Amino acid sequence: MLLQIKIYLISILYFLGALYMVLFPPRNFELSGAKIRTTRSTGDNLKLKKYVDHKTLSYVLDGFRRRDPEVVKVVHLAPQTFENRSILAVELRSDRHTRKPGILIVGALNPMAWASPNAILELSEKLLYDAKYQTPFFNDYDWYLVPMGNPDGIEFTHNIRSRRPLNSVDWTQNVSVRAETRPSEWHKNVDLEKEQKDRRCFGTNINRNFAYHWQDDVHKTPTRCCQYYPGQKPFSTAEAQAVRKYVDKMGDFINLAIHLHASFIPKKEYILYPWRYSLRTPSNYRTLQDIGEYAARQARLPDGRLYEVHQSSNDERVAGTLIDYISGVVGIDLVFLIKPYHEMFPNFTDTSDLGVYVKKSISTVLSLVRAWRSSTKQNTLSFFGRDVEF
Repeated sequence: MLLQIKIYLISILYFLGALYMVLFPPRNFELSGAKIRTTRSTGDNLKLKKYVDHKTLSYVLDGFRRRDPEVVKVVHLAPQTFENRSILAVELRSDRHTRKPGILIVGALNPMAWASPNAILELSEKLLYDAKYQTPFFNDYDWYLVPMGNPDGIEFTHNIRSRRPLNSVDWTQNVSVRAETRPSEWHKNVDLEKEQKDRRCFGTNINRNFAYHWQDDVHKTPTRCCQYYPGQKPFSTAEAQAVRKYVDKMGDFINLAIHLHASFIPKKEYILYPWRYSLRTPSNYRTLQDIGEYAARQARLPDGRLYEVHQSSNDERVAGTLIDYISGVVGIDLVFLIKPYHEMFPNFTDTSDLGVYVKKSISTVLSLVRAWRSSTKQNTLSFFGRDVEF
């Protein structure tokens, strides 16, 4: 009898709530995402058929903007890169009259992570047009996405992909063989510094160029030819400057920040958090570890494994990174580095590996959002002592 009364009361509450929304809709309902969203079936996805270059990225983002200017804004970050490309950011906001909790994702600072822009573009498409993802992920959050943080590096590695591989050190020192070969790995941009005397060596590792404990992990600056060269000084690269300006500007609106990277070691895939420069644990490490572990369970890898979740410096100390800058300077508490496996210089025409990386990346990003929401009891109601998430 008591159970029936509870069920009746809950049903009446739901009915009254729905009736209230019909009779007294939200003040900005006509301009909100709930009103203007266009929905698709879950099977009708973007499904980019090849690794995205800067031109394709610009085309797809412009298509989003033209189709839904009320909720999509494309921002050209400044300054432009060494080869005069703009780093593009896309902002997805279902309601421009209010600020919701913000989520930042930066991808492809490392030019070996070819599929990172694909993953962020396909996530954007799902948030915008797939009803399964609109609620709660799009309607409840503002998204600030930088799909390609190193467009020059992506273009460079794409263009040389078909050449015969050569050890990176040998490739750097032997200019005569460059027309027929490529370095076995490339983790930098392609800039040349003004005062540089040795013109054989070029490029800076962007993810070691941010001004937070820059070079604290080394006793001597790596040479210009090294794949981990951090630049002559912090923010010497246009890419790091552009990302810094954008993150600094949007910092007050961002609650969760994610750097979508890649692991280049099979069976070694990670969800990491600061600090990268030091073994010192962050003050909120317990929260970061719990959220990471929750996400790892939700985003179990295709072969049944779980992501390894721990502080980034546990494996290797790396200073001057994006996640340390966002956490230590911008002051965002929840910052993660996601590293699904990605082969270096993968088969350009075989999209199976591309699809796997994209699927894993989207699943992991959304699992981190779920974990964050669960940890803060967002979208949770309590019914007779039990928490119910919606």
